[in-house]
Amino acid sequence: MKTSALLKILVVVVIAVIGWALMPKQTSEQIKYHTQPLTVGKIESTVNSSGSISPVVTVDVGSELSGLISELHVDFNDTVSSGQVIARIDDRTVQSRLKQSAADLASANASLTQLKAALVKAQVEASLAEREFKRSRELHEKSLISDSELDMSETDYQLKKVNIDTAKAAILVGESQVLQSESSLEQVKLDLDRTFIRSPVDGVVIDRQVDKGQAVSASLSAPTLFSIAQDLEKMQIEADVDEADIGRIQQGQSVKFTVDAFPERHFSGVVAQVRKAATVTSNVVTYKVIISLENRDLVIMPGMTANVDIILGQRNNVLRVANSALRFSPESESESRSDSRDGSQRAQQLAEQLALDVSQTAKLAAVMEKMQSVTQQMRDSRSAMPGAGGPPPDMREQMKKLRSQTEIELKSFLTPEQMDKYQAMNQQRRQSRVKDADYQRGTVWVLNEGKPHRVNVRVGIADLEYSEVVSEQLKDGDAVIVRAQRVGG
Repeated sequence: MKTSALLKILVVVVIAVIGWALMPKQTSEQIKYHTQPLTVGKIESTVNSSGSISPVVTVDVGSELSGLISELHVDFNDTVSSGQVIARIDDRTVQSRLKQSAADLASANASLTQLKAALVKAQVEASLAEREFKRSRELHEKSLISDSELDMSETDYQLKKVNIDTAKAAILVGESQVLQSESSLEQVKLDLDRTFIRSPVDGVVIDRQVDKGQAVSASLSAPTLFSIAQDLEKMQIEADVDEADIGRIQQGQSVKFTVDAFPERHFSGVVAQVRKAATVTSNVVTYKVIISLENRDLVIMPGMTANVDIILGQRNNVLRVANSALRFSPESESESRSDSRDGSQRAQQLAEQLALDVSQTAKLAAVMEKMQSVTQQMRDSRSAMPGAGGPPPDMREQMKKLRSQTEIELKSFLTPEQMDKYQAMNQQRRQSRVKDADYQRGTVWVLNEGKPHRVNVRVGIADLEYSEVVSEQLKDGDAVIVRAQRVGG
């Protein structure tokens, strides 16, 4: 009996093991979808950059003369006016040169006076020689003097006329020497005036590089002594913008920026210029964007670093979706099922708008399914093309033929009134696309009976967190999928 009992127990154990092995296995994992509600609010599309703040006009004041700084009249942050003397170079050497040049001019004028007197003397002597020559000629005609005496009288007369020309040439030389001396004197006077360092503009001294008693050497170029900002109430930012964003920057766009000195305060500006010269640093191409700003309270100082947000677009009270929701995509099988349901819903919606009966609705669904299938084939062929970066050249023509064929099939079962309404709806849709040219196509996913369901949307401007969406199927508060997670079952 003991053996029989053991056999029964063994049979029961074997049956239990076989039954457990044949039981269907439960799925060990399931997908959990995380959602986030849509909100209504403000979106600003911006380009971030940074740059240095500087005055619009900064003038470097230098010296054309070498020498010691004998006087210093301004310091940092002093306000100066145009023509004001801000420094003085020791003028003793220039004063000495001035006296020498004045003496040279006086000597040249004296020499010129002597030369003019010599001309008068030569003219008097020539006049006397001319009278002597005439008398000698009369005496020679009466045979009272010899031929040699007449020749000597004529020669003396000719020499006296040559002396006049010589005296005139000497006067010209003397006059040129006077002009040269006057020029030298003017140059020295100019150098004397240059010992006074004057401000060329109205502004504020933002840098001073000399002290009293310091030697200034002006050899090949003028050394910089002061830097003067013409107007600290009007300043600018030189921001470096990456080449990927420069195409969206335009003159007149609003700008918001902050500085480290006032992290809680927000300042504003305007894009004044987009410079075309590129700067390449470590293979990174950037362009200079000049941003003008008002600094009426003078709290912004030259040299500060500005953290810039260039506003590309701004919209208030728009429907916003998290950017992660636009990037989310479920598994391909769920997507294909969602595509089918999405196409059926569009057909059902169109049937309700056209007030179709049951037979017409079925035919419409078949036409829409066929159109969707052909469109998908075109998209697949386009993506399969090598180096496909856009639609093939005949894509638009193919879509035009497809729409024509679809309208022909719809005319076979729609009434003329329904067909006119359908064409009017298509025309309105095309006009809406032209009007909303700034929007791009996008997709978000919502949960429908626990499964992801695709909703096509139009995407507008975006910031770092949200994007603007337009859809007749979505409203404020609707939850969209932002990510999926596999969890144990």
